[in-house]
Amino acid sequence: MESFIGRETKCQKISVSLIAKRNLDKKIEKSSDDIAAEILKLSHVRLDRERITEIDNLDCLGPVTNLYLQNNEITRLENLEVLPRLKFLTVAGNKISKVENLLVLKKLQFLDLSDNKISDFDAGDFPPSLLLLHLKGNSCTQQPNYKKRLLLALPALKQLNGKDITKEDRLEAGCPVESESDDESGDEEEDVTNLRGGNESENNQGSIHQHCNDILVRAKVRTIKEEKEHEKRLEELAKIREQQSQRICSRASSTP
Repeated sequence: MESFIGRETKCQKISVSLIAKRNLDKKIEKSSDDIAAEILKLSHVRLDRERITEIDNLDCLGPVTNLYLQNNEITRLENLEVLPRLKFLTVAGNKISKVENLLVLKKLQFLDLSDNKISDFDAGDFPPSLLLLHLKGNSCTQQPNYKKRLLLALPALKQLNGKDITKEDRLEAGCPVESESDDESGDEEEDVTNLRGGNESENNQGSIHQHCNDILVRAKVRTIKEEKEHEKRLEELAKIREQQSQRICSRASSTP
């Protein structure tokens, strides 16, 4: 009984197997090539409630826009630069003490840092693209001027801790207020309502077969990405050669 409990509560790292287990259809047997191709197509990735200790090994993913990491054991925001298209990120219910490494996420619109261990922050460390931000459950929200600092740094912010930012809020904070404009926030509202609705985690798959499959899938992902880069380079070389050829012809035609 003790060994079973130990396995169930053991912390783990993000792996290809875990990503596949949580986000791909498990009913169909797939080859490593199929898994790699499907992982590269994912736009929404759910890895909540998995006792994950660090954000890493996300380089196998493609154009992900939504990442769910709530209710894990994460202590640091890091290694997110591999997801430049990320719009929605929830890391609520973790052990994060510092807001950092988020400015690389130029398109981030929704960020949930609720119920972490953030006692203070530099407002300049939040991406200015943010529309919705959750910080409740952190001691930094007890500071009398925390809302003002955020409003001054985040002109696009529409909602803080589930409450709409009003014109009066901005005036009170000393922010410049323009005439009202209704910017659409895309499908973030749907994401907000689904925030707590992540799939329940499943247990016990850490076999040698899985480990080998992880390596094969990672290799395939790398190959696909390298092939795309190679194609780009070939196109660039072809353009350069064409330009050189045109210059040579131009010189030849101008020579008496």
